[in-house]
Amino acid sequence: MTDTVHPRRARSVAAIALSALLTLALAGCGGTSFEDKAASTTAPAGSGSGSGSDSGSGGEDGFSAESTELGADILAQFDLQPDEIDELEAGCLGQTLIEALGESDARDVVTTETPSSEQLEALSAGFDACVSGRTLGPAITALFFGQLPGAPTPDQSVESCVAGEIDGSTGQLIIGLYDSSESGGLPVEFLDTLDVCVPDEVVADLLVAELTSDGTFDETQATCIAEQVAPQLPISALAAAGQSDTLPADIEQLIEDATAACVLGG
Repeated sequence: MTDTVHPRRARSVAAIALSALLTLALAGCGGTSFEDKAASTTAPAGSGSGSGSDSGSGGEDGFSAESTELGADILAQFDLQPDEIDELEAGCLGQTLIEALGESDARDVVTTETPSSEQLEALSAGFDACVSGRTLGPAITALFFGQLPGAPTPDQSVESCVAGEIDGSTGQLIIGLYDSSESGGLPVEFLDTLDVCVPDEVVADLLVAELTSDGTFDETQATCIAEQVAPQLPISALAAAGQSDTLPADIEQLIEDATAACVLGG
């Protein structure tokens, strides 16, 4: 005979699942913003990561050492290492900024916490014209995954998908990183890209880890809940929940239904 579950007990267990999901949202979607990176940058002008020729001289690519150094300093703010920075992209980015802003204002982009609208416009144009999705995609994907519980390593297929989705529009992400209050630290456009590129299995694994973290749910129960919830729970929805500290009613109902089916047998 099937046990009868008291309605209050059913709601209590579902509430625990809701709390765990919200914890995941809060932990996973408060990514480091571009201005945080800029504020922590200590490299003085002229000491960038680029390996161009002596100051003022142009390399084989036609970009000056100053341009390459400036572009490399900006790209390094996305945790790109020197060997991951394409000098052609760095030189192109730096030169575009210098031509648009002048050398002093272009260099100020590296350290300022409050860029002007003109600086933001120049950054956006420079990234769109010079920085490929192949360069920025893996770095910004790793930045997001690093904020998730356990800091999982993104699969290469996810990085490749993101790179393809943002190629040609990397400048939009730059603007979004400066104005990312809606997404808790990452631009809505990028979170929408993750919705396309991050498979349900990744979301499910994160949910299982969170739901089993305090022993309330065992592995089987958590896996059952996660498998029902993950296909209907895009990353952007988690970001919205993390930003508002609440879960939308439809997601609450989704969790409650999954909990009832997987834990309470209802």
